[in-house]
Amino acid sequence: MKNVLKIWLVDNTVTVDNKDDKIGQLESSGNLSLQDILDEMHKEDTGLRPETIEHVVKLYNRVVGNLILSGYSVNTGLYHAVAQLRGVIDGGRWNPEKNSVYVSFTQDKELREAIAETSISILGERQSVMYVAGFSPATATAGRPFTVNGRMLKIAGTDSSVGITITDSKEQTTPVDLNMLAVNNPSQLTFIVPAGLADGEYTLTITTQYAGSTLLKTPRIAIATFYVGTKPDTGGGSGSGGDEGGGGGEAPDPAA
Repeated sequence: MKNVLKIWLVDNTVTVDNKDDKIGQLESSGNLSLQDILDEMHKEDTGLRPETIEHVVKLYNRVVGNLILSGYSVNTGLYHAVAQLRGVIDGGRWNPEKNSVYVSFTQDKELREAIAETSISILGERQSVMYVAGFSPATATAGRPFTVNGRMLKIAGTDSSVGITITDSKEQTTPVDLNMLAVNNPSQLTFIVPAGLADGEYTLTITTQYAGSTLLKTPRIAIATFYVGTKPDTGGGSGSGGDEGGGGGEAPDPAA
């Protein structure tokens, strides 16, 4: 089955002087867990029992992870993965506070072929959507200013959920002190990243009732992934160019 990505045309917030300049915003199909993937595999009617599929997939994940972290460069056909190191090693000693390990994933032949066969379906222009278009700088630094570009991002409203939060891979959430919000515009937010955040990947959640000239009864959110420290080089990806980085999504607009 040929894959289809659905996109909306939205204003390019980088080129504010060109009102006709549009970029594509992916229409999310939702989030999937490992169990969702296992269910999809079972639908393929392979004759394998669900518990057998689950065992094989989890065994595969564990073996591949162990091989990568044993120094092997792993090529699965779908992706190429290799462990990488961060930080300067002072005095010939590894310091976990300055040095860290991450894994770089690069799309491989099977994924590149699938991309080549993927078509794009343009749903039209989306005017009222809230979204994150990118970041400046491309990666954040704890304790330093960080800018989020997009649309309808302005923090406004009295609901207790309104604000900005940062969540790490262990689901620990850190709120951004709104006193540290230096720029609060519909197309741009600039705030000081909370000090003490370790290098790594985080989920940024922006919650607001802002809707232009009015406030929504129910807050809406925009979610995006960003990095503190050096972003792993996954290779072969796409970006918006310049200092922009990251990417985001949006939630359906609630009734105003």
